[in-house]
Amino acid sequence: MNFNKKSVSFVFIGLAGFGAAFSGAASARDIGSAAVVNTALHVDSRSDVSKGFALIRAGKPAQAVKMFDSVILANEQALGGDVRPRLCQSKATPEPIVAGKAVAVSSAVCDAHFGKGFALVDLGRGDLAEAELRRATELAPTDAHFANEYAELFKSRREWQRSYDLFAHAWEIVDKSTSGDDAGIAARALRGMGYTKIEMGQLGEAERLFRQSLEYDPANAGAKSELDFIAQKQAIGA
Repeated sequence: MNFNKKSVSFVFIGLAGFGAAFSGAASARDIGSAAVVNTALHVDSRSDVSKGFALIRAGKPAQAVKMFDSVILANEQALGGDVRPRLCQSKATPEPIVAGKAVAVSSAVCDAHFGKGFALVDLGRGDLAEAELRRATELAPTDAHFANEYAELFKSRREWQRSYDLFAHAWEIVDKSTSGDDAGIAARALRGMGYTKIEMGQLGEAERLFRQSLEYDPANAGAKSELDFIAQKQAIGA
């Protein structure tokens, strides 16, 4: 596309501040049959994930992959062979954990899979990154941030419908309060949907989505640039 419309580029936008923004408390326990998240392991895992992101920022993605792998392995070994599905610990304990049908793991495990995926993209291994980003969404099915990140991978591959579907899923599950903590995540999902709609030639729908995104992130320059691009396209009848 021309008209300089690439303001929503393929970058994992959450990386810059990710090391300081892990979710979840220090430990979690369900009195029934759900697993205990080991407090010391959780703290160590958060620290190692932070180191992994620091390695990515330092241009050392291969070392970052090893660091993230160590977090994933340590948490898996701590489960002692429990075969139940895993779900990352979150502010509200997921129902399958309460029912004993899944086992809680540290929220750092989700972050480790995401970080590993990002590092693999840096290494030119998007084929391997897909499984890691998908795993993060499986471990945290109600986390819109990870859904947005997974959508970005398909956007970079120009798989517009698949990318749109994942951004739409992120929008479906995110808190839609314009003043809430997740307003930025909601805005990003809307921008992602808008971008893919442009690429699919649906300018009217793209315009609606970008305008809606500004309700959540009014100062976002990228959304405003995309709206300018859409206006240019519509003016020439494209």
